Amino acid sequence: MIYYICAVVLVLLIILYRLERYNRTRNLSQDQTQQPEPAVPAGECCGKHAVCEKQKLAEARLRSAQYFDDEDLDRFKGRSSDGYTDQEVEEFRYVMYTMQQQEVREWMECLQAREIELPDELKEECYSMMNEV
Repeated sequence: MIYYICAVVLVLLIILYRLERYNRTRNLSQDQTQQPEPAVPAGECCGKHAVCEKQKLAEARLRSAQYFDDEDLDRFKGRSSDGYTDQEVEEFRYVMYTMQQQEVREWMECLQAREIELPDELKEECYSMMNEV
């Protein structure tokens, strides 16, 4: 008789153990599917400072390059931003001021994707043009 009682208790313990494991795995899978919402949606800037603009430009390297009738600037690929002559800076300036103001951000992203650094003399002008749009 004692063997029957032990066997019933053992079976009940096994059932309880399996139910507990099932509940744990179900709760873990539910936790993994429920991800918290980000405070600021991905890809959007909070608009509080210029760091967001610079971050967007850094992410642009991952995108494919497009051209703004500036194929001749490809010869500056790999050159540092402080190594341009005055005449070369004027080439960049000419391209920048011949496009529409809302295209400046895309143009800077394009330059970064093509690994062309904007001359130091033009960086502040570009950022101010992007912020005016």
